[in-house]
Amino acid sequence: MEPPLNKLSPENHPLPDTVTTASENINNNERTLAFIKQIANNSTSCRSSSSSTDLIASSEDLLTEIFLQLPVISLIRFTSASKQWYSLIKSPNFSLIRNPNLDPPSGLFFEGWDARSKYHYVPLQTGNSDHSVNSVIKPPFTTLGFDTGVIKILQSCNGLLLCGNDLQTYYVYNPTTSRFVTLPKHNNYNSDTSCYMTLAFDPAKSCHYKVVCNYMYKAMMIEIYSSETGKWKVLNECMDDLVDVDRGVYGHNAIHWMSFPNRLVYLKLDEEVVNYIDIDTPDTSVYGTILDEFLAESCDGMLLVVRCCRMRRLNVYEIKRDYSEWRIKYHVDLEEVIKVYPNMVTRLGLHFIVQALVVGEREEDSFVVLELPGKLIQYKFMVNTIFQLCDFSKKSHHQGGFFPKTIFQLSDFTPENRRFINGSCFPFIPSLAAV
Repeated sequence: MEPPLNKLSPENHPLPDTVTTASENINNNERTLAFIKQIANNSTSCRSSSSSTDLIASSEDLLTEIFLQLPVISLIRFTSASKQWYSLIKSPNFSLIRNPNLDPPSGLFFEGWDARSKYHYVPLQTGNSDHSVNSVIKPPFTTLGFDTGVIKILQSCNGLLLCGNDLQTYYVYNPTTSRFVTLPKHNNYNSDTSCYMTLAFDPAKSCHYKVVCNYMYKAMMIEIYSSETGKWKVLNECMDDLVDVDRGVYGHNAIHWMSFPNRLVYLKLDEEVVNYIDIDTPDTSVYGTILDEFLAESCDGMLLVVRCCRMRRLNVYEIKRDYSEWRIKYHVDLEEVIKVYPNMVTRLGLHFIVQALVVGEREEDSFVVLELPGKLIQYKFMVNTIFQLCDFSKKSHHQGGFFPKTIFQLSDFTPENRRFINGSCFPFIPSLAAV
């Protein structure tokens, strides 16, 4: 039996700007750290403090053990508590220990149609409370101004952002620490040739990252940049011209691309070999034409999301590690979403865009972010819980025109009328990773 849907409606559901923030609802981790901070301050001014108090305040090993249990955003805030805490949290050794324990996404960056050089930050719901959103309400940034030209986000990968400007200069940027590195030009750089970059970073495997560059040079060439060496390497491998190199996704220590019809292409980073797999998803073989599909990454594998409007559901498939077949991971029933947002059903069909898929450590923490006519929602499909993240009709009146029109008032759900650019949604994952 499916769990019951939370009794929510678009009218009474609280939005991120009206809910109680983390400063008013301090979680247990922050209470613990606030207590430690008080101990540290008291230990320097009150010589009569207990031996256990002095031990916690002065022991780097104990502080390290406590800090490792805290979210990265809290750690960044607590660097201002004392010089000792700053040095400990910012030390390369602590970052190396902490980085493999990735925090879940705190929010999403969207690039809007009406402000292509600006980004809109949407905090995600976190925790067990039905009315709590992440404490990161203030956007880490709205524009990327650390170099010349119009800088845009190209990809998000486990806490790091791959960015590029209109001068074909590329960067790896950590929005949590506000640090970035400018990538050197690849070996066969030509300003008249388009480059397609993909970032590969897994802090559980290494503190270093790689960037794969695809470009046309007599054939579709491949170069790999390693942050460990700081150099580009030209591969002997070339790629099929039909590969959609603009949408590479990292997973299984490989970069993956879709090549149509029904072909998956992947580059194993350790072997530096390109592989081609002809493989159909069940939806393709049964229904023929798929209205929308895209690759997405999870912590343990590649995911393919297929939108089937006639069935009013999303099917999420995960590929086996041997690439032998796609296997079903989730059936996401949209009927419950339709009950709360009936306006997504129009005369032209069922109108929605899948902007993000996040697979949680627990099944009940997994969710999709859907853009509906006039709304942006977060749907935890395993527990049938809906959170409204944005109401475009309200924001269009008082946020300086970032949302000048609302889809809610439009009869057609065309790309020109959508508020966000499909494929331009980037998770913000707090990280202490060095670049």
